[in-house]
Amino acid sequence: MMFNLFRDGVRPEYFGESIWLMTVLRVVWFVAIVLLVIWIVKAVSKSNKTNVIPQTGFIDNRANDSALKIVKERYAKGEITKEQYDNYLQDLK
Repeated sequence: MMFNLFRDGVRPEYFGESIWLMTVLRVVWFVAIVLLVIWIVKAVSKSNKTNVIPQTGFIDNRANDSALKIVKERYAKGEITKEQYDNYLQDLK
């Protein structure tokens, strides 16, 4: 019996056992591309987190709040003196 491409399409047995390998490789390739895109988006979004807002030049409050928290904790632990504490507060405001 003659193979008719228009009637039968591409038969899986034409490729033998390699059709399963091609299918698995396609899935692996697709998953790799999706993971690469996710990794790039995370890397770009992480690198865009800066302490200074470029358009306005103001310092981001989240970074300022965490610095104040650190200074307060260091003062409470006795790691810095009252004068150092006051200087740090002046610098951060």
